Amino acid sequence: MPNDRTANARERMRVPSRENARNNPMGSVIKKRRKRMSKKKHRKLLRRTRVQRRKLGK
Repeated sequence: MPNDRTANARERMRVPSRENARNNPMGSVIKKRRKRMSKKKHRKLLRRTRVQRRKLGK
């Protein structure tokens, strides 16, 4: 009998069912866009705080 830890890990790693894919066919595109936007937001924040970081010597 497998312990609860491995069962939970398997549940988390499970691939989404086809039913979900049918309901939201653009999921991967949205994920990619979200990732790209968060990258840009981070770069914008770095640009904004560049002077402060240079004063600190980093």
